[in-house]
Amino acid sequence: MLTLESTVRLAPGTRLQHDKVRERWVLLGPERMLIVDDMARLILERNRGQSIGALCASLAAEYAAPLDTVQQDVLALFTTMSEKGFLRHD
Repeated sequence: MLTLESTVRLAPGTRLQHDKVRERWVLLGPERMLIVDDMARLILERNRGQSIGALCASLAAEYAAPLDTVQQDVLALFTTMSEKGFLRHD
């Protein structure tokens, strides 16, 4: 279960890249693909091994957004991506 103290990383063999055919950003993994929106891409690009809580605090400060909302949204995003096999967490 992911918490604000968890750290996440892309699963082995997974990468974030721009799909020129679809003109969208996608997460590519072994035999799977997930189209990501601009906010998900930004969150993934900002994830540098810090805790989810630290990432959320940084995003909330930068975008003047309520911290609890950012935390809920990021945890939901990372939980979904983990369940689909695109992320690993500690």
